[in-house]
Amino acid sequence: MARKTYSQMLAEIEQLKTQAEEVRRKEVEEVIARIKSAIAFYGLTEEDLGFRKRAEKAAPAPPAPAPAKKKKRKSRYTERPLAGPKN
Repeated sequence: MARKTYSQMLAEIEQLKTQAEEVRRKEVEEVIARIKSAIAFYGLTEEDLGFRKRAEKAAPAPPAPAPAKKKKRKSRYTERPLAGPKN
């Protein structure tokens, strides 16, 4: 058995990648066909498949909480005269 060169291996890898992509495309086409068939048979909708949410299931968003009101506090200095020059 002869050893392959690096360039031969790279060429083989590229060929395998091409073959793998072709097989993948064919498999995807088959899967899509089976899915479409099942959707038609069972009458499934986008909502059934989870692509859209139903209006009745969607709960309304809770209202935003009201901003907290600050309590007015009396200054502990109100009994004292203001500092500074007297008029």
